Amino acid sequence: MDRLTRRDFLRVTTVAAAGVMAAACAKATPEVIEKEVTREVIKEVPKEVTKEVIKEVTKEVAKEVTKIVEKTTVVEKQVTPTPAPLAEAPQLRGLVSAGKIPPLAERLPQNPKIRDALGAKDGVQKGEIGQYGGTLYQVESGVGQFWDCWHSREMYMLHPNNTCSAVFPEVAESYEFSADKKELTFKLRKGMKWSDGAPYTVDDIIFWWEDTQNNTDLSPQGPYGWWKVAGEWTKFVKVDDFTVKLQFPQPYGPALSLASNWQTLWNLFGPPAHYVKQWHIKYNKDAAALAKSEGFDTWANAYSAHANPFWGHSDANTPEQGPWHCKEITTTYEIFDRNPFCFEVDAKGNQLPYIDQIYVYILGTQELMTAKAVSGEVSFYNAMALLKDMPVFKENEKKGDFTTNEWKVAEAENTQFAFNLTSKDPVLRKIFREVKFRQAMSLAIKRQEINDKVYFGKGMIIQSTVSPDCSYYKKEWGDAFIAYDTAKANALLDEMGLKWDAAKKWRLRPDGKTLAVVLQYNREMIQEVFELIKEYWEAVGVKVELRAIERSLHWERGRANELDVGSWSSDRMEEIRCYMPRSTKFEPDSELAFAVPWILWIESSGKTGEEPPQEWKDQYKLLDKWYTATSDKDYKDLAQQVWQFYMDRLVCIGTIGYPPQPAVVKNKLMNVPKFAYRGDGANHLKTSWPQIWWWKA
Repeated sequence: MDRLTRRDFLRVTTVAAAGVMAAACAKATPEVIEKEVTREVIKEVPKEVTKEVIKEVTKEVAKEVTKIVEKTTVVEKQVTPTPAPLAEAPQLRGLVSAGKIPPLAERLPQNPKIRDALGAKDGVQKGEIGQYGGTLYQVESGVGQFWDCWHSREMYMLHPNNTCSAVFPEVAESYEFSADKKELTFKLRKGMKWSDGAPYTVDDIIFWWEDTQNNTDLSPQGPYGWWKVAGEWTKFVKVDDFTVKLQFPQPYGPALSLASNWQTLWNLFGPPAHYVKQWHIKYNKDAAALAKSEGFDTWANAYSAHANPFWGHSDANTPEQGPWHCKEITTTYEIFDRNPFCFEVDAKGNQLPYIDQIYVYILGTQELMTAKAVSGEVSFYNAMALLKDMPVFKENEKKGDFTTNEWKVAEAENTQFAFNLTSKDPVLRKIFREVKFRQAMSLAIKRQEINDKVYFGKGMIIQSTVSPDCSYYKKEWGDAFIAYDTAKANALLDEMGLKWDAAKKWRLRPDGKTLAVVLQYNREMIQEVFELIKEYWEAVGVKVELRAIERSLHWERGRANELDVGSWSSDRMEEIRCYMPRSTKFEPDSELAFAVPWILWIESSGKTGEEPPQEWKDQYKLLDKWYTATSDKDYKDLAQQVWQFYMDRLVCIGTIGYPPQPAVVKNKLMNVPKFAYRGDGANHLKTSWPQIWWWKA
């Protein structure tokens, strides 16, 4: 199957090619004649797969019988669609000549992945055939925190386009989803290799599932919950070295999105087993001793460190699949060299990537990163670029020899809020659970002012909900309680019995104390938005204390049920993304942490946490029905019920969605899109395809 569009998302069928046979007989003639007959056999095949028909003609000539017998045998052979001739980077040709790596034909799989910029196919932006060479300079705040570099190196079974409206084969050469959505089959690319030249096969996937996901030392809580369907685990079945089947106990439409998402499949769907087994106790009886010799407490900790090639990585030798692999890790910079075994080519058969190397400056602070970009020392700067710095970038374009494009953040809300429905303070808990309170807090927000002051008026004023592009979206969801109306907000608070104090400055709780909340937020978020929220909420009598804290501390306090108000963005709200189980910020234990004890109770079947109200237990049953829907009608009907539940309760309070974000691009860096979405849904920079970027001389 080539691609999955949003319209077809729940109606994927198995594609099978029909065979063609041809045979013929010739009439007898007065003499013995030897004659070859060539027959043209044409076969239509799926996209990205071409078929070569080989005809064998067998002649049987009897000397005493004047006739010719012709037999035509049709043999089908799957061949690579890669145009000839193949080409590679000059530096790799040198390594081949020196005998350090095999020739290109032996490094590529039989059917490489084509990134067709010329035809702008399979979600790749329009572009040109590039030239080899050069270094891509990037910046990050800390070691292993590679928002741009990291995501450009990820590879999955499938990949989405930049708008998340379709998915296409990537590591998988093809896939088939059964009509009942209970079986998903991936065919891998024969001959595909890891960056160290070792073969990549289904054995890597089976190793991941059996020996990491189902190993209690490595996964104490069990496998990733995405693969648990209707209470049962997915079965990963090896058919042969290059075919794996995922078998689900119930129909499971979200599987296709899971197979194309960075959080569910980046190097999780098959680590380099040949490399990491040396730290696994099952395969090395001395793994514990090896771990101690390297400074790790347990073999499991050592294994995890060596198996991780991405966020927070520490082993530069861990094999990868992407366009570049890690070469060197230091506290001030990291280097990534081209992968000589990259399985991708361009439309003319040139092995990708075009750019030789990625060099990442580790700078520590936002100010230093921005200064580096403004000075023109960075090739591309986007993930950490702040909108407030757009004027500075524009002013320095000529001096720094770069152009500042305006991309958009793929977030339905750049900043949203959720009051803790399980607050440890019983008085606040009762107040927060009242929907009138949440409605009042939403009505008190001046969204137009936030948009004008923070986003230059270019964001979307919308309530926190799914993307308007979703097939089941209702406009009333996006419009709910977004109009600035302090009179109505105050009326709702009055109805709740939250009286003003004598000075009419603050409202009072039922116990007579000042109604006050602590708004703790990730210091990486936009400070000005929180200052405005404090102003708006205090205008209707709710006192707000702001606390900017580190991302990790925010997460820890959320897990500990210690937040009064959770705050975060709202990503993964595209149709194929919000259909992934446990993926959105509407989950009680997301970064918003608005009811962590409830989800603990649900996931542990009542063994831990706090029993949620019946309506929330029913909501999770409804979610399970949605994830296992089989028809398009059921899918849409259930989706509207699921999201109507959240909107009726205004669980999340939004501000501004899909805001602009600067994308600073050096003027000689080619094939970089002038516009793109960046965010979790589109797998960040991955779907802008840095492997086809190139430097113009």
